[in-house]
Amino acid sequence: MPDLPLSDRRPLRAIFVDVPLIYSSGITQVLSKVARYRPKDVLSVFVASLDVPQKSTVELFESVDARVEHLGNASILQSALRLRKLMRSESLDVVVANSFRSYLVGKVATLFSGTPVVYWIHTINQLKTNPIKNFIFSTLARHDPLIYVSEAVMVNNRPEGYRGEDTIIYNSVEPPENNPDWQPYGGQKRREFGLPEDATVLGYMAHFVYYKDHATLLHTFDVLAKKFPKLYLLLLGNGPDHDAMVRLASQLDSSDRILFLGPRKDARAVLGLVDIYVHVATEEAFGLAVIEAMLAQRPVVAARAFALPELIRDGETGLLFEPRNVQDLAEKVTRLIEDPVYAARLAQAGEEACRRNFPQSRLPGK
Repeated sequence: MPDLPLSDRRPLRAIFVDVPLIYSSGITQVLSKVARYRPKDVLSVFVASLDVPQKSTVELFESVDARVEHLGNASILQSALRLRKLMRSESLDVVVANSFRSYLVGKVATLFSGTPVVYWIHTINQLKTNPIKNFIFSTLARHDPLIYVSEAVMVNNRPEGYRGEDTIIYNSVEPPENNPDWQPYGGQKRREFGLPEDATVLGYMAHFVYYKDHATLLHTFDVLAKKFPKLYLLLLGNGPDHDAMVRLASQLDSSDRILFLGPRKDARAVLGLVDIYVHVATEEAFGLAVIEAMLAQRPVVAARAFALPELIRDGETGLLFEPRNVQDLAEKVTRLIEDPVYAARLAQAGEEACRRNFPQSRLPGK
């Protein structure tokens, strides 16, 4: 936008484009917070999905005064033509892409228009590990503004020969006291979930997809369950690997103590039922669920992978284990079960670190 007198300026009109808008995904939650806390006299937010958006996602964005458009996903050209039509009808100023495919759609839609495309990168290894994607991205994005959600994302995605302006912006995370629905459930709630009051509960919130590595957690839990007869596991989320993991769990001796809760709007409250939060993802661009668990004062064990060591100082604010290593994970969890004083100290330090490093004051409008 050209510089105008303050009285003549209108809000910047930005459209955020993604392929699927999954209610439980970190990207969707972060976008909803941008919409919720934006200064309305500075920024107008539009959201577009290539895939058919979930009803719960549409309702989430409508609650924060952001309209969701469906662009279709049959082809990049078709999606781009629909986006271009929307850009003209709504006088949009900037396209913010949240995935590689939506970035390509944005580039085609803005061709010859002068409208900038910002790529807000939330993924780890989907560009440099694919030679074709890497070539296309390095060619197209040489001068585009890029935003990375962690240092790991920057290291793994900065284009070769890049000459534009890029930056790392960690996600800000709201503390649980911001919303009554996020208050961690108390112990009296355990009975509703089929948990004994004296159970020790592990929890994991993640989309069921291969790189979230639920299999390692299930095998580790089976080992631990033999040693700790009152140990239970809560798994929250859904995804393409969900049914396969349910089948795997059914084959384990500890299957009756593994609870699949599906995607839940009260996921942050459910953290109150968890004694130890375990995050086993082998690829993590940021790790929103880790921060939410730490803000709920849960001790955290996470894989030493990609962005997770940026969130946790091993032995100080949480514990890190070697990815896919069942023995190492079992040893770290055992230490926290057997030393609750140490676990509580890690939980307190983790919460304090999160409030310092990922404060809500960085959210737009705060």
